[in-house]
Amino acid sequence: MAQTGSADAGTQDGSGDVTVIKAATAGMPKPYVYQDENGNLTGYDIEVLRAVFDQLPQYKLEFQTAEFASLFSGLDAGTYDMVVNNISYQKKRAEIYYYSLPYGVTSNVFIQREDDKPLTSLADAAERGYKIESDAGSNVSNAIEAWNEENPDKQITLIYSDADLSVWFEHIVDGTSDFRIDDKPIFDTYKKDFGFKLQGTPLPEDVSEQIFTADLSAYFLFPMTDQGAALRDEIDQVLVKLQEDGTLKKLSEQFFGADHSPDASRWRRQSTEFISSVMQ
Repeated sequence: MAQTGSADAGTQDGSGDVTVIKAATAGMPKPYVYQDENGNLTGYDIEVLRAVFDQLPQYKLEFQTAEFASLFSGLDAGTYDMVVNNISYQKKRAEIYYYSLPYGVTSNVFIQREDDKPLTSLADAAERGYKIESDAGSNVSNAIEAWNEENPDKQITLIYSDADLSVWFEHIVDGTSDFRIDDKPIFDTYKKDFGFKLQGTPLPEDVSEQIFTADLSAYFLFPMTDQGAALRDEIDQVLVKLQEDGTLKKLSEQFFGADHSPDASRWRRQSTEFISSVMQ
């Protein structure tokens, strides 16, 4: 059951007519969130949220940037009203935050050096003695930790790092690490922008389900308060409209070169399961 927060979501803008909604983001990764050549925030996630608030005139949207880990503590403290940063579904996270309807879907790939034999599984990576670099608490790190715990004789070396993605990719090229598991649109964008000599192999379905619990969607995140639930519900109503009128598809093609918008029947079924789990 939602808890009543100590303060209302958002703040008045001074005129008393519009409530300011502070949306926190880490400002990366591209093409979901990034700064353009003029230093302005943009990307698929950002423009979807702007399109949402274009239909919510009672609010004024304000973006604030912070380190990724600080997004959640800021949400807990009431500093932010929501988080927008290509947030994936995690069961533990869903116990303490509200998720919006998903507004995008993606696929993931094994990322390796161009001359490397493509990986087929985590067991394959372990047998090769491979190292992976990832940030603590991510779906990938959690999956590797679980693998290592369940397979003490077939370990994958996990190097914890909060470096920029470009550094992680460069470390695969120079041999500091051997592979990554990452979002295909992100990989395609960074390979194009930086010219990395890397390959991306589609993740087998069983590996994808092992790591991402079969959910490859992106969500907005809200505090588990009455105000957070109310804001989520208003945003969800607009997301449905944006899916139906083709806005999500148009933005997806603009930033990804392909349609990664959610299929209505698929994402509504998923969101019902996920959101109901946190509203008990």
